[in-house]
Amino acid sequence: MASSDPAAGELPLPGDAEAALVRILSNAAPEPAQVRPRPFPRRRPVVALVAAGAVSAVAAALLALPGGSGSASAATPAPLAYHLTPEQASTDASTQILEIARTARSAAEAPTTPLGLHWQEWSLNTRDDHGNISSRVVPYDYRILDSPAGPVRERRSLGGSEKTRKDLFHPTLQDISTPQDGQALKHWLRRRTPGVDEPLGASQAVHDLLVERALSAGQRAAVLELIASLPGIEATGTVTDRAGRPGIAYSATSRESGLPTRYTFIIDPATGSVLAQEATLTETAGMLNIPIPSVTGYTVYLGSAR
Repeated sequence: MASSDPAAGELPLPGDAEAALVRILSNAAPEPAQVRPRPFPRRRPVVALVAAGAVSAVAAALLALPGGSGSASAATPAPLAYHLTPEQASTDASTQILEIARTARSAAEAPTTPLGLHWQEWSLNTRDDHGNISSRVVPYDYRILDSPAGPVRERRSLGGSEKTRKDLFHPTLQDISTPQDGQALKHWLRRRTPGVDEPLGASQAVHDLLVERALSAGQRAAVLELIASLPGIEATGTVTDRAGRPGIAYSATSRESGLPTRYTFIIDPATGSVLAQEATLTETAGMLNIPIPSVTGYTVYLGSAR
């Protein structure tokens, strides 16, 4: 906007104003005006990195603090321990995921509703204030609960530093039925998340779906088919998620966020449920003062709270 500043080049620097005052008080004749460059205004750089839906507005759980003294490394969660077996390493990841999807489709289940959905998440949102970084970690616990006014979403900070917040629950995907085919699901999700064909967009879309809807067996299988279609999807290995549940992790890496990031889906091979999601910087942190690799966001889906 500097070029459109109507006062650009016209305002005197502090030294010019003082010299003019001296001349006026001493009745001296004015000296010819000299054009001096104006100092460029310093803007506070803000660097933010959000995990998915954060992503369509996942709540930022690492709260930036204005200012600070010195440069402090932002606290991030410890990475999970992945164990890649020879069989997982030697078999195409898409084939493995599609096999889990076929198992999921065979399950017979009663219809479910979003009431009672329960999940926990954390995402990195940090500020670089002229080289000084300060932040605090606040993971959140979410539930979809019933109330006289209708379903509400409850948010509670696990650190106890904030009051519990309740808002009316308004799903952004209004269709009554979630598709049960991977391609149909991808087309349905694309209306809200155009980049669903890539790792970042798929991570966002899956997150947004799982925090709004309790999925049937066929719908869970469709989610797995979507994940299996991601470019570069590979097996990361057997893992225990942050809620202590065993699963198999599959990941895809992309630079869509601006930094190379690995998007991981932890899947229960028995039910086809996505147990958790993780986002991890893999090569560089850019301007962020965090080590490499670093987890920059995660969500743990805990099922029904009822």
